[in-house]
Amino acid sequence: MNSNQIAELRELIDRESEGPVLSAFCRTDPRDPANKGEAPGWLVALKNGLRAAVGSAGGGHAGEETARRLCGEAERRLTEISAAERGRSVALFLNADRSIDALHTFQIPVRDDFVCLDGGPVIWPMMDVLDRGRRTGLVLISHEQVRLLEWRDGHVEELETSTFDLEVGDWREYRGAARGGQGRGQQSVSHTRAYEDRVDVWRSRFVKAAGKAVAESAGDLELERLLIAADNELGREFVDSLPPGVRELVADVVPNNLIDLSPAEAAQHLDPYLREAWRLRVNRVADDALERIRAGSRGAGGADEAVIALTEGRVEHLVVDPYIEEKAETLSDGARRAIEDAGEPSVQEALVELAIRTDAQVSSASVDEVPALAQSGGVLALLRY
Repeated sequence: MNSNQIAELRELIDRESEGPVLSAFCRTDPRDPANKGEAPGWLVALKNGLRAAVGSAGGGHAGEETARRLCGEAERRLTEISAAERGRSVALFLNADRSIDALHTFQIPVRDDFVCLDGGPVIWPMMDVLDRGRRTGLVLISHEQVRLLEWRDGHVEELETSTFDLEVGDWREYRGAARGGQGRGQQSVSHTRAYEDRVDVWRSRFVKAAGKAVAESAGDLELERLLIAADNELGREFVDSLPPGVRELVADVVPNNLIDLSPAEAAQHLDPYLREAWRLRVNRVADDALERIRAGSRGAGGADEAVIALTEGRVEHLVVDPYIEEKAETLSDGARRAIEDAGEPSVQEALVELAIRTDAQVSSASVDEVPALAQSGGVLALLRY
């Protein structure tokens, strides 16, 4: 997640507004079975959520009328935009005086359809999507080429100079993978072996040079992780060629040659590995936090401890179950005051917004995805000090 995205989120939650703010998240993924029918599941969930929001509006008749107008406008906006504009999920933030009016489309589905009417925007579902969509380099490797794609927030694109070629020895524009020529079948065994030895040396040099080139590009593009796709041992050889600081970015090595696929096809093939890479990363953070707590070191567990640490700016990375049922009244006086000051409708939303304001990383995960959360009331944090 880059600094611009964090700045946009911080500006959204800090924006002054009059009256309630409607936050609506729709899981519009056309591949979702619930969206295959005549009335797509996301639209049914949206209408139900908006109806509930009107029913829960405070402020008497005037408050209900304001909520009704907001919800009517939200339904109109979300149903009139095209399927492409809705993507695989969409978020709308809207208030009566339009001081808040923002529509965001994602190519990663939100966890669930969600509608909330409150004093400010609810952003934890958006933070969850951005965390899962961290900027990733997809490195496609064959014996003659290395191709680098940039994946972020579910979008993938071919870089202007994306292919490192065996013959050229430098990055060039991708115009399709090169095919090897037919070898001569009448070469002698000794000549064949000598040729193969030269090719092995040549490829070894190529892998090292390509590893260096990818490492430089990873730094220039501020990639947060790398996913490698290559046949057999070629992928591991490539990983070994990367400098230590970049090698740690490698999330997985997929044993497939995808060099000839389009960016969209390659991303679709690697999608399960991207999701698993996210899950493993969050589990490592949560397990580390739990070990620190047990060792009496720099870790915090439970909403109460995490809220206090966040208000003190001590949290490095927060992992929170978005489905926790913690109530503010069960917390300590200090934590309860912090949540009241934040003015958020739920403990989990307060945790996420406090993290954003103090430059802490945030990951949302269920207990099924991250079992360590079950041992800490659904909240774990790595502390800076």
